[in-house]
Amino acid sequence: MVVKVRSNNEKKKESAIEALDKVLDSKFLTALAEPSRIEVLKQVIRCGKADISELSEGLSIDRSVISRHLGILEEVGILIREKQGKHVFYQLDPMGAVNKFRFMLNGIEELITICCPPNSSSGGSTPKKGF
Repeated sequence: MVVKVRSNNEKKKESAIEALDKVLDSKFLTALAEPSRIEVLKQVIRCGKADISELSEGLSIDRSVISRHLGILEEVGILIREKQGKHVFYQLDPMGAVNKFRFMLNGIEELITICCPPNSSSGGSTPKKGF
């Protein structure tokens, strides 16, 4: 029986790959993958703090569907939900969304550094921040 001893680099690489589940938050990405949900999000941004009555005025989506989309966007940290009496208001949580994207970007950059170091002989480039 041959036992393969993994190097420190291999262990770091495996650890980084395992961390992908946390970095690539599937609920967050799924929330942003639904076109009608994006329309609801745009409406929240247009209206600012608003209840479902105000939000539904500019949308051709059933209120129950809007409500479900709002709940999902709130669950993943994109919206803030605030109850005032019988009314529930929603608004964008800009820092929540930005921090989630920043976390994913940092995790991906770390993964690239560990798993895909630039190879100077192949002319590879290092990841750059920004656009």
